[in-house]
Amino acid sequence: MESLKFFPLNERLEAAAVLSRLAYRGENERSGDMRVSIDYYCKKYNVERERFSGLLQAYEFVKTNLVCEEQDLLALFGIPDGMEANLYDLLCQLRFNLGDERVTDLNLRIALFLSDEADEPMFDRVGVADLLAYAQRLPISDPAKLLFTDAIIRFDDYEARMNRLLDQAEALIHEKADLLLPFAQKALDEWNALPSEATFFDQLAEEGIRLDCPRADVYPMVMSFTTITVHSNIICAEQFGTEERTVITYGVMADEFTRSDRTGKTDLESIANLLHAMDDKKRLQILVALREHPLYGQELATLTELSPGTISHHMGELVGVGLATIEKQGVKLLYNLNEARLKEFMTMIERNLMR
Repeated sequence: MESLKFFPLNERLEAAAVLSRLAYRGENERSGDMRVSIDYYCKKYNVERERFSGLLQAYEFVKTNLVCEEQDLLALFGIPDGMEANLYDLLCQLRFNLGDERVTDLNLRIALFLSDEADEPMFDRVGVADLLAYAQRLPISDPAKLLFTDAIIRFDDYEARMNRLLDQAEALIHEKADLLLPFAQKALDEWNALPSEATFFDQLAEEGIRLDCPRADVYPMVMSFTTITVHSNIICAEQFGTEERTVITYGVMADEFTRSDRTGKTDLESIANLLHAMDDKKRLQILVALREHPLYGQELATLTELSPGTISHHMGELVGVGLATIEKQGVKLLYNLNEARLKEFMTMIERNLMR
């Protein structure tokens, strides 16, 4: 495969996933403590706990031996209420998009951070005043506003703090890497056995993610085993004439559980999965908003009066059962209503519940 490159287990990415789990304080039982997450999946998909024993041992080893201040962990890897991502994600995105040289430019960092409010980042027309004004509009607490603005301004200091935590967690992951390697290798074997690159992108589309990129680097993820993330530098590549890059981190069990959510063993199971995803007034609000045309996360947040973090959570549920899809556009996500899936749902309802 020329445009797709599959990489082995990345211990630093796994370390970041563990730190993010340890710092999670939200209500989503799939995102926080590994034991709680495993219990959720075992119950929902009737999976034996033994299947998760290796990754649970590695997780508990890091959790037990990590030495850090909780304040640092929460600041760098926790997700403030109302936000879609943590500081780790922000700092990594800034370096990935801007590159080692341009990331030292404060105005460029600000422009990229503000890109949610503009069709294209205004690389030559923003400054600290714009950053502060944007932060004031964010639906998050004042301490969180201060944290994110301070991290963008003092990028080097925060990145150094982040790397110290990552270095420690990565060393611990390395000690237990043999427990994680079988999970990653199984995913790699399956990807390498695909008949073509198109098959992989079709598989990604089934997960609700549509990509149009010249090349992509793909990493299997064990500690975040059902999560798929996509990072693209297309906006900066177009602006500065650099090589376009896309990095995909792919949960090693994402396909299996998503297939189960979407298809079920019977029509009735599929109907139940879809009804469960729609059993929330906020998600119905989102579907109604998407009926008119595709929307970015910030646009959805404005229309539905929900925070970006809440939108991200609910879209994960809707994409998981195929009711919506995600299209990556640079640093932004465009959400679409999947009308074909809705028609399938109505057909199943008619076939099974109506005379």
